[in-house]
Amino acid sequence: MIFAAFAGVIFWIVGALTAWLARRYWQGILAAAPVLWLVGTMLIYSQPTRSLMIFGVLLAIVLQVVLDQQRLTRRWQANRLDFSAGLFLDRVLIVAGAGIVFLLLATFIPNWYITPIVDRYYQMIEPWQQNVETWRDRLFPDLQGVSGLHGGGIGGGLPNNFLLGNGGNLTETEVMRVRTNDFVDAGGPFYEQAAPPGHYMRGATYAVYNGHGWSNPSKTERQQYAANEPWGPQPLKGRRTLVQNVTLAFHSSVLYGAPEQLEPGLDYEAEMRSDGDLIAVWAREQSYTIVSAIPAVSEEQLSATPSWDDQHPLPAGYAVDLQLPNTISDRTRQLATKLTADQPTAYAKAHAIESYLRQFEYDLKVPKPPANVADVADYFLFDLRRGYCDYYATAFVVLARLAGLPTRFSTGYAVGHWSQSEQLWIITEAEAHSWPEVYFPDYGWIPFEPTAGRSELVRIGLPDLSTGPRSPITPSTPEAAPTSTTRWNWQLLFWLLPLALLVWGLITLLAHWRGNREDPWQALLHWGRRIGKPLGDDETVLEYGATLAAHIGQQPKLEPDNARIVAREISALSVAVNTVRYGPELLRAAASAQAADHWQRLRAYLPRIKRRLS
Repeated sequence: MIFAAFAGVIFWIVGALTAWLARRYWQGILAAAPVLWLVGTMLIYSQPTRSLMIFGVLLAIVLQVVLDQQRLTRRWQANRLDFSAGLFLDRVLIVAGAGIVFLLLATFIPNWYITPIVDRYYQMIEPWQQNVETWRDRLFPDLQGVSGLHGGGIGGGLPNNFLLGNGGNLTETEVMRVRTNDFVDAGGPFYEQAAPPGHYMRGATYAVYNGHGWSNPSKTERQQYAANEPWGPQPLKGRRTLVQNVTLAFHSSVLYGAPEQLEPGLDYEAEMRSDGDLIAVWAREQSYTIVSAIPAVSEEQLSATPSWDDQHPLPAGYAVDLQLPNTISDRTRQLATKLTADQPTAYAKAHAIESYLRQFEYDLKVPKPPANVADVADYFLFDLRRGYCDYYATAFVVLARLAGLPTRFSTGYAVGHWSQSEQLWIITEAEAHSWPEVYFPDYGWIPFEPTAGRSELVRIGLPDLSTGPRSPITPSTPEAAPTSTTRWNWQLLFWLLPLALLVWGLITLLAHWRGNREDPWQALLHWGRRIGKPLGDDETVLEYGATLAAHIGQQPKLEPDNARIVAREISALSVAVNTVRYGPELLRAAASAQAADHWQRLRAYLPRIKRRLS
């Protein structure tokens, strides 16, 4: 109720400002600017949709036409100038026709924007936006909503904390498209071939668990790298390269890619907790190429990996991936011991925890944890016993760390659906996901999937990569790597041709309607000014008609017959207009129709006359 009252006050203030601007300046676009700014701000902090902003812009254009017409009418009336009542309808038709043309063009033209300007804008508002979100969370902690600038930061708490007690609001709204150089050649045409392997798209990792959510250490390393420069040494053993072309449908300063992101195709920053313990890759770009070194190791190879001990010490800086808060309960510790005590290897322990958690019920509509819950993992394991990915991943990390396995929490998106026609992966909001990653000797970070609502991970090793010296990874270029999702083919002509005919018909109809509705005398005055013969201050209607007709008849550049016809019609038009204005009441209606007829005949000649005189 407090938030609704606060929002209502803002709406009233913006509404009053809009009314004042409209009455003060009589400009619809200027008057609507505060409302459009407010709508844009609302869209940033809500589910992304274009319809509200498009509707607002259309209303602003309508307001602009109405106010501008009223402003002109008042000026004409003040100056005692004659004008046609049908002028407003003509302007509406022109604006509507132009809007239809722009709408049709927007359907086929890609979404172009100037990247430096967009980047600069989001860099400018990012600190302010983070402060606003912090202020909002403190004032209204139960307010449901998601920032449209998600990705601008990787703040603390459960990454999908907005789902808690909210019933699961993830939609099928598209968030990214991913094309990779993975290829499955099954023979036959491309539309009959099997989909290549899908990959999780990681955005960030977390290491610090406080019993209620995830964050990162206060001190992290963040270094700048040039395009196609690896951020650090990567183990070649048990890894293969994957080239991805990613197109995001939202603005993000975090680059998404299959774990482990290695070489972005643009200048970037890599943030790490320690050497090799990557948090996120930072760069603001909606379309980019990124090379990842993804795991290519089998269960047998992982099972043969030794545990971290005196002979295989854990590298410096990775102790944070073993830390746990004092909120961990005794029953959670006992469960970890029960699950892993008899397992001989590190992989066997991780697999046992994974298998145990996959027995829990997957449920997005879980209630919000009670205020007296000291530890989310304990609450999930023993009380709730159902939930979604954040609960599964958190419980896995806690149990794995209790078993001595360095583990981190990763968040991003799961595999989307394969578009056979476009040969790429389409990922939606519904694929928002979290999963754990365990650090193994030689192989580095290996993902696990404890969430029952997701398919188990398939581990395929590449023996030829498991031996040999380490060397820099050289990415191969995919056969097709377009950054735009809009493709042209000749079949679009079947749509463009009728649309072109429709536009041509609308323009023709508009021109015909305008010719029938416009005031003949005002149109003649406008045409006279364009050829350099305006109405004199002391000329009457009949005098101007005679002067303009004589001017046309004396032009040597014109064909005699055409000049004679035009001069005659101008004289007749001036006589008809004079009768409409000053003749008897009984003759005015007929004279008005005659003036319209004379103008229609003149309109066929005037463009050619103007070209000859130019």
